[in-house]
Amino acid sequence: MTENDDQALLKKIQAEINELLKDELLQDLSSNPDKEELNALIAVEKGQAYHITVQRDPLPPIYIVVRQSSTVKDIKHLIRLEVERMDKQGTKKISWKYIWHAYCLMFEHQRLLDDKVVVSQLGMKQHSVLRFSRLAHQKGQHRKARHY
Repeated sequence: MTENDDQALLKKIQAEINELLKDELLQDLSSNPDKEELNALIAVEKGQAYHITVQRDPLPPIYIVVRQSSTVKDIKHLIRLEVERMDKQGTKKISWKYIWHAYCLMFEHQRLLDDKVVVSQLGMKQHSVLRFSRLAHQKGQHRKARHY
């Protein structure tokens, strides 16, 4: 095979993939899905994972796929990956250490403070909604101000 044959074959395969992605059953796939995204969507179809929405008022929501065996820590990692994927230019630098120190996730008016809790134990189901909640410090528990 020559290089021209390889390029023609590559264009043909890409055209077939694009045609498949137009099918209404595959509408929830991104234009360039990776292996993890495909495995997650297969798990959703088998009932082993959930579509979850993370509300970030006033910012647009984040949509993630979470397996039933995932923990709160895994959800936080998925949120981080999705936010980084949404901000492809990488112009903004987000301090995730600060975010998780100042905020926590909330599900049905219950704060998810323990990172080791499994999603299925929390009662999450398909299309559940998580929200960010500001963590209030107990009296006298504030960190000292930093002086530079």
